[in-house]
Amino acid sequence: MVEPTIQDMAVFRIYRAWSGANPIFTRLCEGRFNITRREWRILATAVVNGRLGSAALAKAANLDLVRTSRTISTLCDKGWLIRDRNSRDARNIFIDVSEAGHALYQQIMPIIVELNAQIIQDLDADELCVLKKALEKITLRAQRMLEIEVIKERPHRGQPIRRK
Repeated sequence: MVEPTIQDMAVFRIYRAWSGANPIFTRLCEGRFNITRREWRILATAVVNGRLGSAALAKAANLDLVRTSRTISTLCDKGWLIRDRNSRDARNIFIDVSEAGHALYQQIMPIIVELNAQIIQDLDADELCVLKKALEKITLRAQRMLEIEVIKERPHRGQPIRRK
């Protein structure tokens, strides 16, 4: 039996596909519109979901609350999002998309739709259906594995690794 290589592994192949396409979207967002991918993700999620609290927006965008909070601040500074305090409870802050944010979304989204169509143009309808179902299954399995902590260690970014 031949031992599998990293190139044979599905998750690595998904990563390679993402890595191949990602620079296209980064150039579009950062180069043409001066918005990072994370900022775009938060803005697009806010447009699609409407008025949400920070935690709900983070969950909808599938991002952690700390990074989302920083990104919301940046988007507010750029004039694309608006923080709105709840009149009944000032501790509750809701996030709305400004007119400028909606205008930016309307500029970028059609280009992203077209680029996505170009990237997947070599797949027929059946292949797209299989891909969508397979990615959904992989995503759900990965979420379950994360929830049950298949790997218990946490990242040590910037810290030396301690060996036992």
